[in-house]
Amino acid sequence: DMMRLALEPAYPSLRTSDLARLKIPLPPLSEQQRVVEILQRAEEIRRLRAQAEAKTAELIPAIFDAMFGDLYDGRPPFPVQPLSSIGELDRGKSRHRPRDEPSLYGGPYPFLQTGDVAQANGWITSYTQTYSEKGLAQSRLWPKGTLAITIAANIGATAILTFDACFPDSVVGFTPNTGVSVEFVRWWLLGYQKKLEIQAPQGAQKNINLQVLRAIQIPVPPEALQLGFQAAIQNLR
Repeated sequence: DMMRLALEPAYPSLRTSDLARLKIPLPPLSEQQRVVEILQRAEEIRRLRAQAEAKTAELIPAIFDAMFGDLYDGRPPFPVQPLSSIGELDRGKSRHRPRDEPSLYGGPYPFLQTGDVAQANGWITSYTQTYSEKGLAQSRLWPKGTLAITIAANIGATAILTFDACFPDSVVGFTPNTGVSVEFVRWWLLGYQKKLEIQAPQGAQKNINLQVLRAIQIPVPPEALQLGFQAAIQNLR
């Protein structure tokens, strides 16, 4: 209704007299108070969750250091292997051109972009875009538990899939071998992220290639220690 009353479509504005004549639904005062109380409780829950997430972000690195020591000083206490040797590492796929072809989208298959990974806070639990059957046919569906790693724009951002999903070639999927914890790999990569950014060519948009990622030398602690770390942060979370 407000847009209908606007004076200029290019620069919408309202006269005070028009605004004063607008009618709004007005439930009983008791119902208004009930809605306000619900919104206040929701805001309190949001605030407490933000506090919990901030505390978790502080504690997990401390747990990592306590269990594994310094893994970045060039003399790690565990055997070192290329990242490609401890799991499958490959780029996402989005072969169709143009990429914005409408028939590729709107189906049942979650489709993620680099921003979804960077903003996921470690675990990808939601999505805003989907592929159709045609979209899936020119892409790849990565299984739940895959570690998504960005190699363009947000270099080295990581998050773990909580559902099967597709993503483009600006995101790499890592599926760990048996005996390797995806949580350990993710938290180690968080500490390595700045080195990845340094290796990215300086251009209009930073990016690294898959070969750089595959060649990363990562310390590999015993399986029991990795699984202990994974259990500790899952309990904390």
